Amino acid sequence: MALFACFGLEGRISNIMDCLIVADSFQSDTCWMTLEIDPTVKIGTHYIDILEGVAVERTNMSINVNDLEIIANGTDEAIISGIPAGVQVEWPDGQTDIVTDGEIRFSVDLAGFYTFRFTAVPYLDQEVVIEAIPAT
Repeated sequence: MALFACFGLEGRISNIMDCLIVADSFQSDTCWMTLEIDPTVKIGTHYIDILEGVAVERTNMSINVNDLEIIANGTDEAIISGIPAGVQVEWPDGQTDIVTDGEIRFSVDLAGFYTFRFTAVPYLDQEVVIEAIPAT
């Protein structure tokens, strides 16, 4: 038996299979190719360098947040910066955008917790939670 990583065009591993042979039937939108890997390779912590044909550890993004707690008044804002170009951000409402200028800004007038998800190969996925506290 051998381990095979199934990965997409950008190198994101979508599945790891333990099998004798990898058939074409594994090909799909998220499984563009397969590569034999060693047991230390994991879906969330590795990606496939498609130019070199090897599994590589994903690295941390150096994301900074000016304030994890803002006032829910519509003007106080959290600035999330240090985001590498090309990273996809998922906003709390589910909308996704590609970051091009290294930062996003967020303000809100409803108290609550707001989660932002950042994802891009070759980086580890990262979440930032902003708490908006009621204005007094």
